[in-house]
Amino acid sequence: MRYRTRAIALLIPILSPPLLWAQNVPLSWDFDEVWRAGGLHASDWAQFTWRGQVAFDGSGNLYVVDLEAHHIVKVGPDGSLVTTVGREGEGPGEFGWIIDLIVWPDGSFVVSDLGRNGLQLFSANGRFDRMVRWRPATGQMDLSANMSRVMRPGPSPGVLYAQGADASLGRMFGAMAELMGTEPEEESADERMIEALDLADDVVAGETVLEAWRPPRPDSANPEIELGDLASMMSIIAEAPVFEPELLWDALPGGAIAYADSSTYTIRIARDGAVLKTLTRPIAPRPLTPAIESRAREEMQRMANPDSSAEVLEVPGFDFAAAQREARAALIGAYGDMTFYPEVPVIAEIRATPDGFVWVRRQDPVNEDNDGLIDVFDPEGNYVGTFPKEGLRMPSAFGPGGLVAYWETDDMDIPSIVVYRLPENLRR
Repeated sequence: MRYRTRAIALLIPILSPPLLWAQNVPLSWDFDEVWRAGGLHASDWAQFTWRGQVAFDGSGNLYVVDLEAHHIVKVGPDGSLVTTVGREGEGPGEFGWIIDLIVWPDGSFVVSDLGRNGLQLFSANGRFDRMVRWRPATGQMDLSANMSRVMRPGPSPGVLYAQGADASLGRMFGAMAELMGTEPEEESADERMIEALDLADDVVAGETVLEAWRPPRPDSANPEIELGDLASMMSIIAEAPVFEPELLWDALPGGAIAYADSSTYTIRIARDGAVLKTLTRPIAPRPLTPAIESRAREEMQRMANPDSSAEVLEVPGFDFAAAQREARAALIGAYGDMTFYPEVPVIAEIRATPDGFVWVRRQDPVNEDNDGLIDVFDPEGNYVGTFPKEGLRMPSAFGPGGLVAYWETDDMDIPSIVVYRLPENLRR
């Protein structure tokens, strides 16, 4: 009996779910503050009212999107103002509504602006260079499709990595384009693909550099969309199962891409079509349970039924309240048709640093102690440790020499941008 007990004890780690056997090496959020800007008594240039996008260049300058002022603020490594770029307007180098900012290590950058079917390029000194137009895309209205794309700086200035637009939205935009009689010219990447976008010419030229695994779906998952039928248009919400693994990724120095495309804890580092290394931890996805599905459906119903006390827009000759009721009913119907992936992916977010570290945020709808933990891997692919969910969070931007940027707010909800430096074990 004693030997049988010992044998069972030896088998338990093998037979048990790997989630129970992942040992975390604790990391501390105790970073050194380098500078901060903003707040109640900030200088004119740092009176931020929105938490806009931020990005570093290779010299440690931070670029901040100030949506209220319609310009880009460039802040030096010591926290002092270097320059502001752009202003509100429709001319070259002017902005309407900035929706994306990508900065290359040499300080040149590109801005995607709502209302323009293209990208504005700027040199390292902040001078407007030129505009590059998006290419037409089959099944998509250019502006709506391209504004939703996730983009990162590519391996050299003038090259972007960009995830394709959501295929479901693309089908709806395609139906709209057909209704308007437009004839798009070429096929476009979808959300399971990453392109290298060359901005050297007047029109964006894309080449697929990565195509991720596609979770299988039934043939009935993509019904034909009827533009005159609101329920049909809302049905695109139900095309992807809840918890279906997304393509999560970020760009590494040298042109490599770190990505995850399944529900498992598997992150591949790929370049030029080849997988260079794989990052893993013995943490299994959560199987879907009735309780998890019930909580997800409750959240959908809450989203479909917003505060009824909200003011209803009044438009002469148009019953806006009735339109809202119809849209809400269609949305509730779409949510009711939602299907569920059989397990919950472990990974929620991937970020890469300029010196090659990879940060991985986890999700866990059952165990709150695991939800939001952040694992860190070094450039060689070794697991370094795990940040607790209490404390800071995933940085808004990573810079050279271990710089990280965060938006923080005070008691009056006034935002400040704060730059910290990571400890030596988390930088090169």
